[in-house]
Amino acid sequence: MKPITKMVTIYEIAKKAGVSPATVSRVLNNGPVKSSTKEKILKIIEKENFVPDNRAVYLKKINTRKIGLIIPDILNPIYSLAVKVIHDYLKEKDYHLILGNSYGNVDEEKDILELFERERVAGVIIGTCEGEDDSSLIPIFDRMLKSGIKIVFTGKKNYGLKVDVISVNNEIGTYKITNYLIKTGRKKIGFISGDRNLRATEERLSGYIKALKEKGIGINKELIICEGEYKMENGRKFAKELISKVDAILCGNDLMAIGAIKAVEESGLKVPDDIGICGFDDIFISYLIKPSLTTVHQPIEKISEIACERLIGWIEGKIKKEEEILIEPEIIVRESA
Repeated sequence: MKPITKMVTIYEIAKKAGVSPATVSRVLNNGPVKSSTKEKILKIIEKENFVPDNRAVYLKKINTRKIGLIIPDILNPIYSLAVKVIHDYLKEKDYHLILGNSYGNVDEEKDILELFERERVAGVIIGTCEGEDDSSLIPIFDRMLKSGIKIVFTGKKNYGLKVDVISVNNEIGTYKITNYLIKTGRKKIGFISGDRNLRATEERLSGYIKALKEKGIGINKELIICEGEYKMENGRKFAKELISKVDAILCGNDLMAIGAIKAVEESGLKVPDDIGICGFDDIFISYLIKPSLTTVHQPIEKISEIACERLIGWIEGKIKKEEEILIEPEIIVRESA
């Protein structure tokens, strides 16, 4: 009886050749590949007795109906809502959703992207990594685009890639709410947020600074903390560092704002009498907490629907040129400021 030999995969051929699976695929399908690279790959294919999987070849020829979605934190209600909207929209269009939760971790995001490649998704919607700057993944984004996978970013930098970016206008949002705080008599306004290298942080900080400068209020760097993830515990921690120096705190998202309210209460002070607290997103629990949260409404349903619409347009060949679409937010005034 002959021993069973393990089938060599296209990924193993690619690894031995030091190229991407997409390059091996192009060689197998007589696509454009540098002659020296093609010769190297063909030698490895011959040596390894590689035989293409007919099922894989078949799958390549048909239009896949799978869409990948990466969010940073499924526990954040803003992303839970985005998942629901995107799932329902794609289902109506006969597409299937594969969900990845990155936990704000670049390595996790990388693993999810590689899974999407193996699953041969037609397109991917990628939200901001939130915990870390994921610019190190640009080569993977580029590889996916070159292999025909369409990509739409939501709330993140495009890194010079030819992709759509759909986002709330972060700068306008914090500009509006900072002006509101100033009009209510606040002068010592702190700002706490996630990692400063992230697009959302950068733009929200910019709106805050712009509003202060226009009103002749000096920028005190001691009142600005932009570190780590957009988590409730970070909001509580950073707010404790600012309580003795401010009369208001603007937070990078609602979860941080809820943490900040907790910190003020624990200090024996009151919100909003002693310190006003504002958030960003307008998640559903923002009006249920006490005091209810003054915040910037992020139209996540609209952003999610546009992202789906654009992605399917790319997949079906109806869209040829990338766009950046910014949606202007409104502030929601409640009890916390």
